[in-house]
Formats: sequence, structure tokens, C-alpha cells
Amino acid sequence: MKSPKINGLLVLMNLGLLLAVGYLVNTRPGAPPAVGSPVPPATNEPRIIIKGSAPRIITVTNEFSWAQLESEDYRAYIARLRAIGCPEQTIRDIVIADLDKLLAPRVQSIYGRRPNLHYWHSEEEELANDHNHRAWARQERAIDREKREVILELLGVDLVRERMKLKGFEDYYERRLSFLPEERRTQVRMLLEKYDDLEAQITEKESAEGEALTDDDKARLSQLQAQRQTELTNLLTSAEREQYELWMSSTANAVRYALYGMSATQEEFLAVYKLRKTFDEQWNPEQIDLNNDANLEKWVLAKNELDAQVKEALGEQRFAEYKRGEDADFHQLNATVSRFNLPREKAGEAYEIKKLLIETRTRVQADPALTEPQREQALKEMAAEAEQAVKEVLGDKAFGHYTRSGMGLWLKAP
Repeated sequence: MKSPKINGLLVLMNLGLLLAVGYLVNTRPGAPPAVGSPVPPATNEPRIIIKGSAPRIITVTNEFSWAQLESEDYRAYIARLRAIGCPEQTIRDIVIADLDKLLAPRVQSIYGRRPNLHYWHSEEEELANDHNHRAWARQERAIDREKREVILELLGVDLVRERMKLKGFEDYYERRLSFLPEERRTQVRMLLEKYDDLEAQITEKESAEGEALTDDDKARLSQLQAQRQTELTNLLTSAEREQYELWMSSTANAVRYALYGMSATQEEFLAVYKLRKTFDEQWNPEQIDLNNDANLEKWVLAKNELDAQVKEALGEQRFAEYKRGEDADFHQLNATVSRFNLPREKAGEAYEIKKLLIETRTRVQADPALTEPQREQALKEMAAEAEQAVKEVLGDKAFGHYTRSGMGLWLKAP
């Protein structure tokens, strides 16, 4: 039997709940339907109603139910949740889950799966081969954009960021745009994703269909890049734009790639970045045609000059590490030693073998005292010795993985 104190407490709790629900009912937007009025028939097409619909009122009892807060008007629904003190993060989770459920039939309809699958149906093979998967992906992205716009309007938050947060992840944009206020961070990432999508629609035929880009395609890409830069300039302050370039520009990414494994300081990064930025402004990698022999020759001379400037800025030893970081082979060697739990320095040892082999090979190829058969034999023996040396450093399994990755071509005699 409950004590009088507990019974009194329960009565007060029920009274408080009745007052809260009564407040929600009395402050609801729009007029309530008459008691006993029929519920409108459900349609097959899910609707997203943000505002303007009258809420459905549930009969109030002394027991609380989420149904008491339901409304076809999302704004009214959110207002009711806030009115009873529901935490903002919980409101976000509820509305996002509700929106996912609402649009799930549209997502499912993209793929054309049979409603009743039997074991004699070859549905998986048909879905794999008889449909344009890129068209599916475009439809998925369109629905995702719709969800994102609705959540941004209702809650003022980015759906992508919320989902990453729920999984415990920080994505590429979130980590690199953290210097911006949250609202502008969302604006920037949505702007970037918009232009990425527009550019992909143009480059898709080259990457997926093997068709070369036309002059019109290239002109359109240049136009999109210029539009993106203009919108970014209008959106960011000068200080924010400077930070954006340090985090997001192709120049900064190229410098970070080359500084791999160096534990570079901020001063070293900025020194290389300034030199590389000047080079890239003159030799834009997205616009220069290096298939043209004259352009290639000029580019090589300019790149050698850039290397000389970087060497002067970093010093000889750090420059050697910088050039090592520019080489994709060194990145793959590090990935290989990680995969096979080898000591980190093994990657550097293997790379030193490559460096020595290339230097020696260059001298042999330029030695006028050697006949052509002697030169070929020397190069063949050198390649065999280098291969054995790398095997000893990495071990047979790691070496096999490294060569199967498509790297290690330097081990083959020319």
C-alpha cells in the first residue's frame, strides 16, 4: 500500500501534467476539428507539411502520451515539444526520424523491387544489371536534399552534421570548417556540395563513360569554379577567406600531401604554401594542358625553380623529406607497414632503397663507357638486388601486397 506522501506526490504530478497538456491544447495554432469528426483518409504519397495545417487534437486524460503532441504541422509539433521542456537535441532526433519514416516509401520506390519476392525470382541480378545505378544515386541525392532543406528551415541545423554527430563522426567539412560559426559553416558546406554536384554532372561522362571533355565542357567547368569562388567571397570575411584557403584550397592540400610524415611546423607549412600558391596561380593544374610539349617544357622549368625555392626555405634535409612526401610510393609504403603491423621506420628504409636505385640507375644509363648489352645487364642486376632488399625490409607478405597495389614499378628494370 502506497504511503500518503507518495499518493500526494502522484496527484501533484498528474495535476501538473494536466496543466501542461491543457496549455498545449489551448495555445495550439488553428481551430480544432469537432469531436468525432472523421480523420482525413491517408494518401499514398507522403507529404511534408511545415506550416498551415490544423493540428489533430487527442482527448486529454490523466495519462501522458506522445500522441497528444502529434500534428501534421511540423512547426506546431516542435512548439509543443518545446513547451513541455523536451531537450532540443531530442526534438531534432524525433523530427529527423519522423521525416525519414515519412519519405522512406519514396526512397524504396527508387529501386523497383518486387513487393512479393519469391525464391525463383532473379531480382538481385536484374537490379544489378537492368538499371542505371547513377540515376538511382541522383534520385537518392534529390530526396536527401529535400530532407536537408526541411530540417534546416524547421530547426536551423544541418541534417548531414546531425547524422554524423549521432554516429560519433566528424566529417571532412566539419573538421576543416570549424573556424566558422555554425550557421555559416552550414552555408559554406552546402555551397561546396552544390558545386561539386554540378561539376560531377559534367565530368561524369569522362570518368564513367570514357568520353573526353569537350571545349564547351571545360568552359562550363571554369565558369562553375568562378561562380563558386564569387559566392564564397561574398559569404566570407577576408580573414575567414584566408583561413578557408589554408584549409580547403587545392594548393594547401598539395602542400599537406608533400609534408606527409615530416611532422611539419606551422612555419614550414606557411613557407611552402606561399611559394606553392604563387606557382599554382601561374600554372593552374586544372587549366594547364601538359600534353602540349611547349607547355610541359615551361612547366618543368617552373617546377624546378619552385623546388629550388622550397629547398632554400626548408634546408637540404627537410627538403629531402618533402620530396619523399610528394611521392605516392612513400604513402603506399606507409599504408603497407600499417596493414602488416611493421615498425614505422620500415617504410623509410624501403623508400631509401628506391632513392638509391634511381640515383644509381641514372648514372649507369648516362655512362658512356658501357656498351648497350652491359648497360642492360647492369640495370637488370640492380633491379633484382633492389627487389630482394625491399623483400628483406618488408617481408614476403607485405612485399607482395605492396607490389599488387600497383606501386613498386620502379623495381622493374627499364
